[in-house]
Amino acid sequence: MVTIKEIAARSGFSTATVSRLLNDDPTFSVSAQTKSKIFEVAKALGYQHEKHVRSLNYKIAILYSISPQKELSDIFYNDLRNSIIQFATEREMALNFVRKTAEIPEDADGFIAIGYYGKSDVERIKDLAIPGVFLEYNPDYHAFDSIEFNFQKIVKETISLFVDREFESIGFIGGPSWNKHSSDTNHDDIRTQYFEYYSKKAGIFDEHAVFIGNSFSVASGYKLGKQIVKQYSDRKFPDSFLVATDPLAVGVLQAFNESRVIVPDDTTLISINDNDIAKYVSPPLTTFHLDINHLGLTAVDFLQQIVDSPDHLHKTILLNSELIYRKSFTNTK
Repeated sequence: MVTIKEIAARSGFSTATVSRLLNDDPTFSVSAQTKSKIFEVAKALGYQHEKHVRSLNYKIAILYSISPQKELSDIFYNDLRNSIIQFATEREMALNFVRKTAEIPEDADGFIAIGYYGKSDVERIKDLAIPGVFLEYNPDYHAFDSIEFNFQKIVKETISLFVDREFESIGFIGGPSWNKHSSDTNHDDIRTQYFEYYSKKAGIFDEHAVFIGNSFSVASGYKLGKQIVKQYSDRKFPDSFLVATDPLAVGVLQAFNESRVIVPDDTTLISINDNDIAKYVSPPLTTFHLDINHLGLTAVDFLQQIVDSPDHLHKTILLNSELIYRKSFTNTK
């Protein structure tokens, strides 16, 4: 029987790397080249893990509350949908996309939830008692698993960068929280909350430089951009803005360009997402790269793991990101 140790020796990677990859550890990430090499060696040696020998044939409900309008205005969700379809298909999972929790098939083996679901929907999912993964947020950390981007690290890193540049004033451009209709007292989007906390901690928070739109769309960004131009028509712009998403930043840039506000001379921008469009706007956006493909892969592999282990302890996986420097904010002082 071929062992992990033999595959590691032949491929040139550590036994830990080979083991975590072949056992579908959802918290483990390697390059495509590494993954291809290990799988190639494993196949050549005749390695067969029990989990990989059998066809999964899981029936998976994809709870997808994202409206067609929102999906059109934010390519993030279209890319995420396609990523999940790709990786689930590779694992021979049967997918059923539903918008409402009442539409979840009774014979579903598990679910992946994308978008916000209210209290009654969450209770209905609990009653179904099937394993599942929420993406981007978790409505109940005691009852569900989730995969989220590490926005706390993103915002903290951005504020540290602003402080290092000795900026005296900074701003934030964001959108509404999914939880705005809940009974929680704080309805701000998590990025807004982290921005306020870390900028206050750094002593550079200005509540008048925080602009929140009614969505994360280009149209909302454009409207906020016009509002910012008007507010700072007779005084200096903040040194920089952190923008919650690329679509918002694109709209802001459109408004700034129309009003002859020059980025990065009059102010600078750092955004979040790294959509394809970020490279082609004027100026190109400095933005944190959120790996949507990795989110989709991790969601599918994590779901497979918890379906196989229904009595596991619930956990949240945080995905980190990399800041991609372009002309809206350079990496030189």
